[in-house]
Amino acid sequence: MTKEKSCGAVIFRKHQDKYQYCLVQQRFGLHYGFPKGHVEHNESEIMTAYREVKEETGLDIKIFGNVRAQTRYSPRPGVIKDVIYFLAEAKSNILNKQEEEIAEALWVDEEEVLDTLTHATDKKIFKTISSKAKYD
Repeated sequence: MTKEKSCGAVIFRKHQDKYQYCLVQQRFGLHYGFPKGHVEHNESEIMTAYREVKEETGLDIKIFGNVRAQTRYSPRPGVIKDVIYFLAEAKSNILNKQEEEIAEALWVDEEEVLDTLTHATDKKIFKTISSKAKYD
């Protein structure tokens, strides 16, 4: 069994008295989820999340390292993948998607996130992480 590990972030911003979350639509598969990617050699989970968010969305973020959730699944036979997501706040607002991997990057109002996400595991991650978020 081969193991893989990815890290990413559930990113929020306050926009016109509403909270919005950044979602990305993968170019291949066209599913909506949160920005994430594979851990590279000698990278911490948080370092990976910062790098992948920047690469996929162009956003600068502040990660809350104490608010995280993990999921495990099999993307293909013989492979087990762990994905760790952190709560993060956007420090910039302009989305600049990574053309090679991302079909769309968008801000979604909090009440529409669950309807937009494709996979049940991402919906569970969102419920877990957003319930721990402490908005000011």
